[in-house]
Amino acid sequence: MKTNHRYLRAALAMTALAGSFLAPVPRSVAGEESPEAKMSKPLSEEPIESKIHVLLNLDLSNAYITPRGLNVNNKGLIIQPLGVLLFDLYSSKGWLSDVTMNLAVWNCLQTYERNTGPRPGPWNEIDFSGGLTVKILKNIQLDAAYTSFTSETQAYPTSTNLDLKLTYHDNFVPGFSLNPYYEYFQEVTNKATVDLDPTTSRRSFYFVLGMDPTIAVKIPFPVTIELPTFANFCGEHFYQQFGGAGGGSGFALISTELKATVPLSFIPKGYGNWSFYAGCQYYYLQNHGLLDGNLALEPGELRHNLVQVHTGLTIFF
Repeated sequence: MKTNHRYLRAALAMTALAGSFLAPVPRSVAGEESPEAKMSKPLSEEPIESKIHVLLNLDLSNAYITPRGLNVNNKGLIIQPLGVLLFDLYSSKGWLSDVTMNLAVWNCLQTYERNTGPRPGPWNEIDFSGGLTVKILKNIQLDAAYTSFTSETQAYPTSTNLDLKLTYHDNFVPGFSLNPYYEYFQEVTNKATVDLDPTTSRRSFYFVLGMDPTIAVKIPFPVTIELPTFANFCGEHFYQQFGGAGGGSGFALISTELKATVPLSFIPKGYGNWSFYAGCQYYYLQNHGLLDGNLALEPGELRHNLVQVHTGLTIFF
């Protein structure tokens, strides 16, 4: 990932041009250039681009629904800030085109305090993750991350997980791509879902088949429209029913979203690349254990259909 140094290069070129008009005429001795002549030459080398980048994101929504379909909170305003530190480890024009390391921290805060743990409060959760992104031939991307989910209300013990994702970034049609992907999620310590009966629960896995259709248009300003869609297929014991049995294997849920992103180009690049987005996401839940887990979170609400509306700001340096 590379930052835009367009304005910095323009400033250097203007400085060199002004120097060529204002500097005195250099004199040479024995055919050699004087130091003044060397200094008045325009700079030919481009500035070194940063190998460290920062991504900040602030998301506001009407509900906290996890990618695993858990309806954690659907009351009040949900505030979810994210910070990511990126390190460009390797870049080339060969088959291995890019290697990036990332460290991230994500938080979930809520205006409606639910009594889901012994220490209820507005700070619901904090997650940490670290991983690598490898790009092959510029179109194939492999993401590997190790994550931890920590409840600030002490509703559950910290869960750690391994997340692997393989994406193909197609570019057959200019301005449009499907971006199909496969993702595998494995619980490492403790459960990443509602643990209804700890005596019979087991660590398990799920995998995802998805795609992120994306199109860039101008109406009249630039807008990127996405339709991220995925289906979740889980192992027998990833979710758990009230009686302690596994929630069942196979198809668990499907989700799709309509999302639009607009770059805030009026903000100078020196302050980073800003963008604003808004989206509406729909979930259909099928797994019996997932439905029971959501009943434990929201008693009396057996819901196969969930909707989340959210908006936010993204800044990249």
